[in-house]
Amino acid sequence: MPVFIYEKNRRTEIKNSVDVVIAGAGPAGIGAAVASARAGVKTLLVERLGFPGGMLTAGGVRNIRTFTDGNGQAVIRGIPYDFVEYLKKNQAARNCQEKDAFIQQNPELTRYYAQEFLLQAGVEVLFHALVVDVLRKGKKVCGVIIESKSGRQAILAKVLVDATGDGDVCRKAGVRMRKGPGLMPMTLTFVLENVTAWPDVRTEEIYQAFRKNLKYWPVLNHSLALFALPEEGCVYANVTRIFGDASKVEDLTRGEIEGRRQAMKALEFYRQYLPGFQKARLRSFGIEVGTRESYRLSGRYTLTGKDVLSGRDFPDNIARGSYGIDIHDSHGPGSIMIKLSPGSSYGIPYRCLLPERIENLLVAGRCLSASRQALGSCRVMAICMATGQAAGVAAALAIRKKVAPSSLKIKEIQDCLVSQGAVLWKNQLKNRGKE
Repeated sequence: MPVFIYEKNRRTEIKNSVDVVIAGAGPAGIGAAVASARAGVKTLLVERLGFPGGMLTAGGVRNIRTFTDGNGQAVIRGIPYDFVEYLKKNQAARNCQEKDAFIQQNPELTRYYAQEFLLQAGVEVLFHALVVDVLRKGKKVCGVIIESKSGRQAILAKVLVDATGDGDVCRKAGVRMRKGPGLMPMTLTFVLENVTAWPDVRTEEIYQAFRKNLKYWPVLNHSLALFALPEEGCVYANVTRIFGDASKVEDLTRGEIEGRRQAMKALEFYRQYLPGFQKARLRSFGIEVGTRESYRLSGRYTLTGKDVLSGRDFPDNIARGSYGIDIHDSHGPGSIMIKLSPGSSYGIPYRCLLPERIENLLVAGRCLSASRQALGSCRVMAICMATGQAAGVAAALAIRKKVAPSSLKIKEIQDCLVSQGAVLWKNQLKNRGKE
């Protein structure tokens, strides 16, 4: 049984008062903050680290998936598209050679250009600040409590957006959440240098060598998941597999330790068994272990695997997705990957961003309301940015209309999203050329 102490009542300084506070500066938070600021309201983005990007930068996840539908049609545009085009313009990202697969980005450069993308939009940012509580009056939230080097402070806001990935703000507000059954494993990414295996003419040889020597493979993951980088001789690895609960500090700590150990053992395997890796060296680890799944909102609608696989649309679409259902085994080496057929995509309804009984709070990114199967699709970064844009637009409109986000007319949200370049409907795809 846990043992508790009781703290004294505190007097907390009000640091700031804004229209919208967005917690978490990962892909969803970037989308939400820029959308809100572009819609003309005072927007503050609060981030626990010293830079934006989340899994893009701290997690070192190089591949941003997926903007197109397998036939070259862009199903995600708007702010996510603007962001990757900005990265590409500044040599921080490139199109992958594999058709319609992903955009590959450079985390070091993205730290800088994500920061500039936010500031150019008029977003106010606060780094090194952790949201530790929520100010709530009845069914309304009216701000957050943060902890930082400056101590404990309050930030008042008319609307909050939870883009923490783990639903931290929702949980502190008493919102009903779900978790499991089972949780996808965490991964610590890493980059190797001094590899001579690429260009692609040797890719099949590498995978044959991996399959032949799988019994010596030290990681409980049957996928090799190596990707060539534009830097000569460099390869990105997304292969480590750490089982546990990313919402628990003990599991995160173990994940960091175990992830680095797995990476070093994997490097030994590469050197011994893979052609072109004999002199490979570790170049860098991800700054922190990456998370695929933890808490999810129990919202006003729960997106299902059937919705994803059937390409379902909803009257309150606020984003589209085209990535297949990708679920990593909670306890073993396998994965489930159900790809959508070329040309297929599905809608994500606004209700997935809305808690059931709390006003003035929206959710964006992988902690939205989705079944575990649907999460296997909508957790990826391009879709997180798209749902972030929708949450930011809704937050701004709620401020301007002086109503709760749940009271907005869906057409107003959709019209604003379309004006920002978002794709919501299949008929929009027919009217666009291929990318």
